[in-house]
Amino acid sequence: MKRSVKMIGMAVLPCLLIGGCKMQTEKDRLAAAQDRQEISLWVYYETDQQKESLEELAQGFNESQDEYLFQWEYHGPVTEFNKTIAIGITQNQLPDMVIVDNPDMRRYVEQGILEDLTDRIGDLEYLDQYYPNALESVTHNGRYYGLPFCCNNAALIYNRDAFQEKNLEVPETWEEFLQCAAALTEDGRKGFAMSAIKGEQSAFQILPFILSAGDDINQLGGQGTEDAFSLVSRLVDEGSMSKDCINWSQNDVAWKFVEGECAMMENGPWVLPVLEASGVNYAIAQLPYKQRPMAVTGGENIGVIKGKNVDGAVAFMRYCNQEEPMLRMNEKADSIPPRRDVARKMMEAHPEYEIFAKQMETSISRASCEKWLQVTGALSEAQMKVITGQMTPQEARGAVGEKAK
Repeated sequence: MKRSVKMIGMAVLPCLLIGGCKMQTEKDRLAAAQDRQEISLWVYYETDQQKESLEELAQGFNESQDEYLFQWEYHGPVTEFNKTIAIGITQNQLPDMVIVDNPDMRRYVEQGILEDLTDRIGDLEYLDQYYPNALESVTHNGRYYGLPFCCNNAALIYNRDAFQEKNLEVPETWEEFLQCAAALTEDGRKGFAMSAIKGEQSAFQILPFILSAGDDINQLGGQGTEDAFSLVSRLVDEGSMSKDCINWSQNDVAWKFVEGECAMMENGPWVLPVLEASGVNYAIAQLPYKQRPMAVTGGENIGVIKGKNVDGAVAFMRYCNQEEPMLRMNEKADSIPPRRDVARKMMEAHPEYEIFAKQMETSISRASCEKWLQVTGALSEAQMKVITGQMTPQEARGAVGEKAK
């Protein structure tokens, strides 16, 4: 197993001598920690903001009570996280909790890895405030196996200056989108970029276009699938999108945008710190659509490993369910709070997240696709082969449809 990086959030008393109070020594702190039950969480969070959000969350929880000592460990990146958990299962070395990409929740439930928490969180306060599509991803056969931790989705992020130079309006339909992408393409800059790297990111990025073209989440491989791949093929054939996107993660695409190598991109709220730091003049709109605007729910859930410290894990989850910890964590991690009421409060302070929050109301959860674990790989591979010319859009439709049966 890979060596992990362990972070322990502990409250440190001020190093002052006031009114006869003694400064707490490292020995004192360790002794206090030994009196608590340790609870651990494995994550694949990689950005500095995400790590800082976890550290603040740990400190807040540990200061809020004296029974449990929470710690988190990095076991990433996300592309290898599921393999790490599989190794942990075989070696019987697992934490109390795991952060899970929401479509992966079903896999772990069906494998019997996660604890059924229905009797412990089924009456949780504010449960009715969670976005239904996020809450859906933690349930299976009417039972709760975790809680949504954070949410996101993808939108169209565009360069305002480039649009103004070309006197363009923000595209709403696919035809307008194709025209804008062509007009914005010039030496050293493509009109549009998206991640088509092998894996879940690629499937996550093509799915909104498929659903926008009319396919249902549980009937992928229809005409909407072919139309979406035809759109991608046309963008590449017309020179408006680079074939190199098959090698780009979503974060890579953000850097291409910052460096001026694309004028529009499909991306999510996790890239906003990069855009803000760069000073690029950007704006956010919903993704262009063929029949209807659509978005896909992204984000993570917390699940509890069966047979571990369930009481401590539930105590931590109840803390995360509270408004202030949830708000602070999502602000720091650049994600959308899974509770509607908390998300509204976040929008008041951070209006740049408004499009993503609005899309959460109607976005589709990948977890609602009964065969997502089979379909996601087919979507990713088909996208790559369409872009590189190894498959026609019609052939790609057939490959996805075969897995969706």
